[in-house]
This record gives sequence, C-alpha cells and structure tokens, in this order.
Amino acid sequence: MKSRHPRQLRWQLIATVSTSLLLVLAGCSSSDTPADPADSTSATNADNGDEHTTVSVPERSDDGLQWTSCGAAECTEIIVPTDYSDPDGEQLSIAVGRLVATGDRIGVLLVNPGGPGASGIDMLADIAGGLLPPELDAFDIVSFDPRGVSRSEPTFACGSGGEQLELTNQIDESADTPTEVAAAESAVELCVQSMGDVAGLLHTEFVARDMDLVREALNEDQISYLGYSYGSDIGVWYASLFPNRVRAMVLDGARDPIDPIDTVDQRIANDIADVETFERLLTEAIAACDDDCAMYNNGDPTSMYLQAAAKLDLVVAEVDDNPAAGFLGLITTLYSEDFWYLLYEGVAALVTNDDPSIFAELARFQLDDPSQPSFTGHVNCLDNWVVEAALDRTTRLSDEAALNSTIATELPLLNAMDISIFDLCPFYDLIAPPPLSIDLNGGDVPIMVIGNPNDPATPFVQSVDLANNTLSNGYLVEVEHRGHTVYPTNTCVNRLVHQLLVDLELPSEQRTVCARED
Repeated sequence: MKSRHPRQLRWQLIATVSTSLLLVLAGCSSSDTPADPADSTSATNADNGDEHTTVSVPERSDDGLQWTSCGAAECTEIIVPTDYSDPDGEQLSIAVGRLVATGDRIGVLLVNPGGPGASGIDMLADIAGGLLPPELDAFDIVSFDPRGVSRSEPTFACGSGGEQLELTNQIDESADTPTEVAAAESAVELCVQSMGDVAGLLHTEFVARDMDLVREALNEDQISYLGYSYGSDIGVWYASLFPNRVRAMVLDGARDPIDPIDTVDQRIANDIADVETFERLLTEAIAACDDDCAMYNNGDPTSMYLQAAAKLDLVVAEVDDNPAAGFLGLITTLYSEDFWYLLYEGVAALVTNDDPSIFAELARFQLDDPSQPSFTGHVNCLDNWVVEAALDRTTRLSDEAALNSTIATELPLLNAMDISIFDLCPFYDLIAPPPLSIDLNGGDVPIMVIGNPNDPATPFVQSVDLANNTLSNGYLVEVEHRGHTVYPTNTCVNRLVHQLLVDLELPSEQRTVCARED
C-alpha cells in the first residue's frame, strides 16, 4: 500500500465555503450587505410552498433529551468526552438541532454543511426554508455544531485580539531563522494557553466520535448521513470508525482526506492539482469578460486583473491586516459562475478607485473575525498530523518552499496575487494528536461520492481519489456544475441521492455520469 498524506498541507487557508455562504452570495450584489444565513428561518419551502413545521411523530424513539425551540428547529445539548483516550475525564457540551420528520418517518438523516467551522444548527435554518427537497421530509433532519464551533464548547481561541496574527506577520514565507521559528512556535502555543489541552483535540476523528454520541443520545441504532465539502471528511471518519451504524451515506463536494506521499515531486504535484481548478476557473472567468464587463479594459481584462492582483494589499489593510484577505476575497468569486460579476466589479473598483470593499466583504465571510486565527486552518493542521505524522516539520517546510517555486511557473494568475502566506501547519507537531490508528477507508460501507470537475474548493481529482482509491466501497457520481457542491440542484443527482437515502438503492455502476444542468 502506498504511503498517504493529508490534503491541503499548504492550502489549508482556503476555507471550504459552506452551503449557507453560497446561498448568501447568490443573493448579494457589490453594494449589498450579505444577510445572516440564519435570517432564512422565515422562508418557505420552495417546492411546495408550505412552511416546515415541527410535529410529533409516534414512531420516534423516546430519547429522553430536553428539546427547546431554536428558531425553525428544536435544540438540545449532549455531553461528550474532551479526550476519547480519557472518556471519564473532562467533558464538553455539544449543541444539537433537529427538524422533525413531517412524512412517514424513516429515521434520522444527519447533515453537515462543511467548513471546518460551519454551524450545523445554522444550516437547519436553511433546510427549514426549503434548501432540501420534500423527498427528505421522511427523516428527522439532525445537525450539530462540531466541537469548537458556534454554540458548542470549547470557545476557539489562540491568544487574544490579533496576538497570533502579530506573531505570524513577523515571518516571511518560510521560517528559516531562529527568531522566525520561535515566533511560529509561540503562535501555536497560544492555542494551548487559550484553550488548554483541548486545543489539540478538535480534529475530525473526535468530531466523528462526537457524532456517534449524538446518534446514541437520539436512541438510534443507525443514521443516514449527508455531508457537504469538509463534511465528507467527517463522513469518511465516521464510516471507518462505526461502519455498522451507517444506514446510508452521501458525500457531496467530497474531499479525499489522504493522498500519496512517496516523493517530494509527487506531493507537490498533488498539492498543485488541488488548486489548479482555481487557475482554470480564473482563466475562464477573465476570458468570459465581454464589453459589458466591468473589467473589460478595452479588450484586455487580463491586464486589469494583473493590476488588481498587485493591489490586493489594499484588501489586506481593509481586513485587519490579515495577509490572506486579498487572496480569499478574490478566489471566493470563483466558487460559482454566478459570482463572476463580483470578480469583474471587484477588480475594476480596485484598479480604478483603489476601492477594496468588494473583495474585503467576501474575505470577511471566509475569515469570520479577520483578527483571529482560522478555525478552518487549525482543524486542517491537526488532521494533517493525525493522518500522516511521518512527515516531520523539516520535510513539511521543505515542501512549502518547493511548492511556492512550482506555483510561480505553473499557476501564473494565482501567483500574481502573491499567495506566499506563511503556514503554521509544520509547527503543529507541538500539539499534534496521536497519529492515525485505523484504515481510513469507509469501513466497506457503500458510500456515494458526488464530484464536480468545476468545483474549485474540493477539486474533482479529490472526489475521484476518494471514491476510487481511499474508500473500499465508493460510488462516484460525476456531474459538471456551476459551483461548489451539487445536491439538490441537478435532477439526475437528486434522483440518485433520493434512491439511496430513501430506498437504499445504490447506482448500478461504480461511476455514474450526470449531465450538466444550468
């Protein structure tokens, strides 16, 4: 078996956009202030016009939990071990939400919107507003805020204010001096100073174990699962740890949590493959800019883009001097063709008026609190060390330097943004959890993986690798789509998903291709 390594060693700063964020972006213009996703609780079901109501269903087991109203859903909390190697030690409170089945009840469908860092309970507001089709009304739809997220403990922090950012901003793209190494180590140690030992216990294995305690608290023998984006990581971990507790599983916009590490060249080639979709989509977006486009620039939109890329420091200054802000703000416009107009308007505003507001607004969505460390990056770094502890700090730093050099020659449009932002992941050996102790292969559970060749956040190569190489029983559904994640916007995909989740009917082939629908 080939040695494997975690995805996104370098690219952990690209936050995986959640379903809620995509819904917000779809309705905002360059002058709009995007709405809070939770505001969608008053929306009605787009398919049948009925408000999603919560009613008692006699077939549901008595779980003994105390449920209270929380917007469109009902919520409770469960208590889980902080450290599963010490189950009788300190405990955490995990917030759980539920929309009760309104049809002939099948059981529980647990959903996760992605991240790491997206709130499952916030997603329930979107579901109550019609995000998912009525075919799923036969399920109690359950979600939770993973440990460290929103309503669940602990409160994530790595220092106060911009303390960690002040340290990392002292480091060039590689920590190659004793002073820079000390600053990097201090930046990681701030997490332990703020949270204690739980700082190193927010990784996906423990999130999956928490999820099983959610199942147990609901008094269910098995659950069905729908995971978007990073939610696919949780699904793979859960199926690998608890295969007999999975009724059916669908992973949309799926990431492969592991990848070959045999050589430096192979590792870099795979990291490039993870982000080259951004380069392709950026090329396509610029080529699609016609004379009605804000950055048309007398037929030379590429030149205007390059001018804007050189001014992204204005976005950084606007967003609390967070060095990732310019890059994140711009690439967020590539998550769907529907958002390309934000790219055009953002570039034109930056070049013509030194106005960073459009990209700054998008960056704030990605960064939440720009002065604070990235929860997404923190969890991804922990997962990196769980899955492949064999890649030591020196190797990881060496790979970073080689990757930056490769980007300069192979991805010129991305490279123009100066994305050589220091990555703390190599220094997470200071708080790394124990390394992987199981085969992360899905436990032979038949799992549907939905992959999209135009998905920038979780590139298609990852979905293919997950279905074909990592999972022992993966079923790939391939579909070209305009953005990140597909279900429930494609008729063919919807049919396959409903056949599996409702009827337990798998696709007839290990790889199914659905036609693009616009």
